[in-house]
Amino acid sequence: MTEKKEISTESNKHQYGLLSMLAMIVGVVVGSGVYVVNDSLYQISGSVGLIIITWIIISLIVLFMLVAFIEIASITARTKEVGTINNWFRHLWGEKGSKYVGVFFPIIYFPILISVLTVIGSEQLFNTIWIDGNHDNPYLMFLFVTLFAYLFASLFYGVNAFTQKPGKIFQSTGTVIKLIPLFLLIFLGILAAGNAFSPANAAFDNGGNFNFFDPNAAFNQGWSGGPNGWDSGITNLKIILLMAPTIMFSFDGFLFAATLQNESKKPSTYKVAAISGIVFIVFIYLILSLFVFAFGDPGQNHDFSVVNCVFNITGQKWLSIIIGLMIVISVYTGFSACTIAQNRMLADLSVNNQIRDPNGDLIARNKAKVPQKAALWSWGLTIFWLTILRILDLAILISLISEDSGTITSTLFISGWSLNFITLLSYTTYALLIVGAFKNRFDDKVEVEKNKFFYPAAIISVFAMAIILIVFTINLFDYRPIFDANDNLTVSGLLSYLIHIFMVIFIILFAVLLPIYLAKDVRKAKKEEAIKKEKLIKQYLQNKTDPRFN
Repeated sequence: MTEKKEISTESNKHQYGLLSMLAMIVGVVVGSGVYVVNDSLYQISGSVGLIIITWIIISLIVLFMLVAFIEIASITARTKEVGTINNWFRHLWGEKGSKYVGVFFPIIYFPILISVLTVIGSEQLFNTIWIDGNHDNPYLMFLFVTLFAYLFASLFYGVNAFTQKPGKIFQSTGTVIKLIPLFLLIFLGILAAGNAFSPANAAFDNGGNFNFFDPNAAFNQGWSGGPNGWDSGITNLKIILLMAPTIMFSFDGFLFAATLQNESKKPSTYKVAAISGIVFIVFIYLILSLFVFAFGDPGQNHDFSVVNCVFNITGQKWLSIIIGLMIVISVYTGFSACTIAQNRMLADLSVNNQIRDPNGDLIARNKAKVPQKAALWSWGLTIFWLTILRILDLAILISLISEDSGTITSTLFISGWSLNFITLLSYTTYALLIVGAFKNRFDDKVEVEKNKFFYPAAIISVFAMAIILIVFTINLFDYRPIFDANDNLTVSGLLSYLIHIFMVIFIILFAVLLPIYLAKDVRKAKKEEAIKKEKLIKQYLQNKTDPRFN
């Protein structure tokens, strides 16, 4: 997941070998997204076969992107700078281009990502406690999820704003815990395939049909069209492209592999570890998805969740609860890492003079070496976005209940969609970096270590991202979902349609206009303010406590 984007601004003298770098890439890049996306994908497509095909296609696109990023990452490896999107953008697109990236990630991307992660974690906790899937009172579920989202957000931000040690302990422990459900399900799936267990329910083996690509199979009802009446004529290609952002979310941490170039013992070690690590992750993601669909329950609440599949295989409710709690920890491990990354990126806005901070408040490290003011601002930004998203989610929930739209198993309406949207925006940013690197091949503006596979990787990944973005945009304005199967206008459909368009306009305007405003504000800073601040920036980069905290 995206929490892996963070690369510490402190100097790192460790030089990793092949195995240690491979282990680090797998341990950090594998995120909690893989535990929740398959169930969401089935709601979109109603087709296991198309979902598996989409996993394969998006995995290939991510691999092509990584190959292209190996050349991009060599920029900061040569200059001995920290490998961040902001630094790469500054080299390839200049200061004017980097200001948009610098503002987008800490002020828009991370707060929305973290807000949605708190909701996902809280919903997972709710579904683990009520593991039998009793969702008779959606308002109770909404209240539970919302309260715990605010609680966990305040807890982790509150801790990470003042100290580092608890966050590091939780991060290291959580990284191990989050891999357990993944490998346990794969292990149980292998045993179940060898008839080591008796079926826990009638849906255990999907009627004996394990042909995931059979369009006539029960779990492939969406093979020639989605599960809803309005999109019965939708093409399979369009379904695949609409599922792409959801799967891309699970791979968003691939950028972490690209940032490790200057921490390997030699360039060849890094390249082998990066490519091998991502290939291995793709493999286990695919295996996990196959087992989730093989042992899931089509038609039930949370059909294809890992918790549900573990229960179907073993019939042990206690084990399912433990796995559910591990997934909750997994989600909040990613959430905690994202809060730390956001703190540092917000401080970097001040370091790079992309936000006016004449007194250096955002880069003032406390005694625990945390940029405390930046962390508190990050906390406030996340609460701001979380409040907006939960209000919009509640509006959709009320409209669905008033129309008696059936069982409601999740309150991730606008929240879940917003996560897909900002994931798509982040990948668009990556594509722009690749375009910048492509341009650099002709003007040689920046010195890079040229990769002979760069051209095909760059062309394929940028072209794929352009197609996904176009289809996503066209689908956004598709008004047909506002009608039901009898062509009657629905309040929930119309409200959802308008809110989605509003959120796109709001986020894009925010991402464009805010950097322009902040850049103008920076120019108001006096020369003496900049000179005074240079000393504070130097202390921050050297990981020293600000004098005001001594």
